[in-house]
Amino acid sequence: MQRFSTQVSGDGPGAAPGGVMMTAMMALGILVLVLPLVALAIILVGAWREGRRSPYAFGVGRVMSNSFAAVGGAPLVFLGGSFVLNAPSALMPLLLGGSPDAKWGVFGGAGIIGLLLWPFVQLALTRLALDTLAGRAADPGAAFALAGRRLLPGLGLVLLSAIGLAVGFLLLFVPAIILLLTWFVVLPVMVGEGRGVFDCFARSGELMRGMRWRLLLLLLIALLLWTLLAALGQGVAAAIGGVNGLWPAAIVRLVTGTLTGMLQAAGAAAVYHEVRTAKEGSGSHDLSDVFA
Repeated sequence: MQRFSTQVSGDGPGAAPGGVMMTAMMALGILVLVLPLVALAIILVGAWREGRRSPYAFGVGRVMSNSFAAVGGAPLVFLGGSFVLNAPSALMPLLLGGSPDAKWGVFGGAGIIGLLLWPFVQLALTRLALDTLAGRAADPGAAFALAGRRLLPGLGLVLLSAIGLAVGFLLLFVPAIILLLTWFVVLPVMVGEGRGVFDCFARSGELMRGMRWRLLLLLLIALLLWTLLAALGQGVAAAIGGVNGLWPAAIVRLVTGTLTGMLQAAGAAAVYHEVRTAKEGSGSHDLSDVFA
């Protein structure tokens, strides 16, 4: 009996680390499951309280509807612009043959081109979206002419936003979310009001004050829809070409990226139209005067 007790007590210390590890893994799994639900609850409560207290309306459904309506004003231009922006990253895995140095060279070249091309296309698409939401006929020629004139300020706006968000992410993520919500309409402000780079940041913060929780809810809904679309696309790619099929995966990335990219500029323009209409009783009706 004494020998049996000794064996049991001898096994205890050896078994303890395994039990602790199992408990820690279970706690981590529960935490991973619970945290998104807690975040969702916080966002829902925050959006509800903000909507109750704020005198300014922000219709999440209306913004989503206006985003699609903005794309509908010039669907082929939005499709082409989004395709141009997404094609390099979607097709890059098929072009990365050769040495690692060659791969980094392709990535670097594509990154430089994208850095110049992204603000140009986004400025043009934002102009088209604002025209449509203001009830004017979309004019692609005028939109791309505006993008050419505002390319350097737009590039500065993008770079400063990226630096600010990167610093925010380094400061434990929350500051980056706050900056994202505060600066969400900087590009539509530049297009719609013709302001300078730093004025765009201040004006965006002014417009988004009292709207951030509801914007965060809108972005959460958009993220969930994008996740479902991406998962569906990956499933289709796996069914067509298997897990290691490069071409099906690249095509799926291109299709999903192009479709969601069409709504990027349109969505920001729809948010700008919504908050400016709510706060000032006007949308972007003065756009033609700003860039006449």
